Amino acid sequence: MDLLPFDYAPLALAFVQVALGIAVLIIAKLSLGWLSPYSTNQELTARDNPAFGLAIAGYYVGTVIVYLGATASLPLPLEDGAKAVLLALAGDAGWSLAGVIALNVSRWLMDRFLIIGIRNDREITERRNLAAGALECGAYIAAGVVLAGAIRQPGGTLWNATALFLLGQCVLILMGHVYQRWIGYDVAAAIRSSNLAGGLAFAMTLVALAILMLKAISGEFISWVANLSFFAVDAIAGLILLMFLRWITDLALLPHSRPADEIVRDRNVNVGLIEGTLAIGIATIILFLF
Repeated sequence: MDLLPFDYAPLALAFVQVALGIAVLIIAKLSLGWLSPYSTNQELTARDNPAFGLAIAGYYVGTVIVYLGATASLPLPLEDGAKAVLLALAGDAGWSLAGVIALNVSRWLMDRFLIIGIRNDREITERRNLAAGALECGAYIAAGVVLAGAIRQPGGTLWNATALFLLGQCVLILMGHVYQRWIGYDVAAAIRSSNLAGGLAFAMTLVALAILMLKAISGEFISWVANLSFFAVDAIAGLILLMFLRWITDLALLPHSRPADEIVRDRNVNVGLIEGTLAIGIATIILFLF
C-alpha cells in the first residue's frame, strides 16, 4: 500500500527529511554544550568570540555533511509502505546522532594530537585565536567528510563505520603532520601567533585530505584486508599527488610570490585562501577522475 498518492509521496517525504535535518542540527548544538568544553551561548553572544564562531560554523557544516551521508546511504523504500519508510527515517536519525557524537570525538583527538603543544579549545576560548578557530572549523568539516564516507559504505555495519572513522582520523592526523613538515614554514608558530592565513591554509588542506580518503572509505566493504589495502594505497598515492599538483599550481597561479613567505611574513589571508582552495580543488579532481 502506498504511503501517499505517487505524485505527492516524494515531496512530502522530502519535507520530513528537511525537518529531520533541522532537528539533528538542534541536537548537535545541545550536544556541543554537553560534550565540549565550550559554553556555546556565552562564546557566541556574551563574549562575541569570532574564533568560536569560525569553529562552530565548521561543526554545523560537518553535521550537515554527516546527515547527507546518512540520508544518501539508502533511498527511502516508498514502495514498501509506511513502516519501511519510518524505519528508514529512524535509521537516518540514528546514523546522524552517532555522527554528532563522533564529531565531538574528532574535536578531542584533533585538539590533542594534530599540532603538538597547541590546544585549539584553549586558544579559542582564552585567546580568541582566529587561526585556531579556522583550524578547528576545517577539522570538523574534514571529520564530517570522513564520517559521511564511512556511513555510506555498502555492506558495512556500525562497527565497520566506527573503525573506518577512527582510522580516518588517525590518517588525517598523520597526514597533517606530514603537511606541517612539507609546507616550508612553522605551522604551529603560525597558529600560536593567530595568523589567520596559516590557519585557513591548514584547515582547508585538512578538508582536501579528507576528500582524498572519501573514495577509499565509502567503497563497498569486501573484507578488512582488501579494504585496508585499498585505503592505504589510496591515501598515500593521493597525498603524494596532491602535494605535487599543488606545487605545480602554486608555480602557475602564484608565479611572483612564495606562498610560505606571503603567509608567514605578510600574514596574507588572500594567499592562505588560494592555497586552501587549490588543495580542495585538486583533491576533488583526484576523487572524481582517478
